[in-house]
Amino acid sequence: MEKILVSFYVLAIEEEFDMFLPIGMKMSEVLKNIQQSIQELSEGNYEINQNPLLYNDLDGTLINTNNIVKFSGLKNGSRVLMK
Repeated sequence: MEKILVSFYVLAIEEEFDMFLPIGMKMSEVLKNIQQSIQELSEGNYEINQNPLLYNDLDGTLINTNNIVKFSGLKNGSRVLMK
């Protein structure tokens, strides 16, 4: 399965995490997995948000979580702000 590397800056805990995202998976499903990983990596400092918002760090546009990763506008090396 093809993946892209994306950096997530999590505003709630002011930390950045690099994650590989499978391009054929829906963003909402990927976000569930990412949030669980961030919660574990932050040793419980991050609380899982049922409706997280993702913004493209380059131009501040909101990323649609209903798309699959391939059509979300994210590319290898993208940076995302997670609120």
